[in-house]
Amino acid sequence: MTDDRLAARIQPLIDQPLHRLLGLHEVESRDGAGHLAIMVSALNSSPAGGLHGGVVYLLSDVCAMVGLLSRLPADQHAVTHDIHVSVMRSAAMGDRVTFDSRITQLGRRLCFCEVVVQSGEKTLATARVTKSLIPSPNAIHQSISIQNDS
Repeated sequence: MTDDRLAARIQPLIDQPLHRLLGLHEVESRDGAGHLAIMVSALNSSPAGGLHGGVVYLLSDVCAMVGLLSRLPADQHAVTHDIHVSVMRSAAMGDRVTFDSRITQLGRRLCFCEVVVQSGEKTLATARVTKSLIPSPNAIHQSISIQNDS
C-alpha cells in the first residue's frame, strides 16, 4: 500500500471529532505497528484528575486499528470483535501518553493486536484487541453499483 493510500485510510480516524477532542496526535502506521499520543488534559481526565480509564480503552482500540491499516487490503475493513484492557496505573495532568500497537496474528477473518500504553518509561496499561475483517464499505457500495448498472 502506498503512503498516500495509507494516509487516506488513517485520516478519518484522525478527523473523528471525539479523537480530536481527546487530543490525538503523532498518528503513525507502518508494517502492522501503530503509534499515537495524547497529553492528559481536562478533556480526557477523570474526576480524580488523572487520565480517564475509558480514554485508555478507546484509544487502545484506535491504535490497534491504526497499526492494522498498514497491512489491511484496500477492499477490507475491520471492526472490533473483542477487547481486553488491563490498567495498571494512571497518568497525571500534563503527562504525555503514548499508545503503541503491533499485530500478533493476521488471518483471513480475524486480526489479533497487542497495545502498550505508556507515560515516559512507565507502562500504564496493556490491551489485547481482536478485529473482525469485513468487506470495505467502499467495496460493498461499488459492488451494489455494478449490480444495479447491469
